[in-house]
Amino acid sequence: MDSKSYRTYSNFLKLLSIKLTRFYYKKLDKNFVVYNKQKGKGYDPVTTSDRAFEKFIRKEIRKKFPTHQIIGEEFGKTKNKSQFSWIIDPIDGTRSYVAGNPTWSNLISLNYKGSPVVGLANFPKLKKFYLNVNKTTAYVFENKKKKKIKSK
Repeated sequence: MDSKSYRTYSNFLKLLSIKLTRFYYKKLDKNFVVYNKQKGKGYDPVTTSDRAFEKFIRKEIRKKFPTHQIIGEEFGKTKNKSQFSWIIDPIDGTRSYVAGNPTWSNLISLNYKGSPVVGLANFPKLKKFYLNVNKTTAYVFENKKKKKIKSK
């Protein structure tokens, strides 16, 4: 992939993080229903918010990249042969979400031929997000400031 492609996808995720935070405060920052995915064999919570976030994310991806495959935790996999796959965990940390802890996030990754290309960890309640813009560079965005994340 070329640098223009990385920019296209990372810019999409940056804008999506803003939309996801707005969506949370407009639609989901209220009561929700919790279900147990394990059906009596343990406890794996899923909420109406998980499902609403995933539907919203899928809609945004389909608008911009209609031929790409989407794999989501709540609604499974779209069936197509695209080499691009969006991987969605609409609420990573559902137990924290249910308990009112603000450290849950929306996780979205774009894979190309099975390898990660760009990714987003969006924390709506903390009003910050992490974005890797290519294979070696990532940033944290908080308080309208962008800071490069250093790795050793």
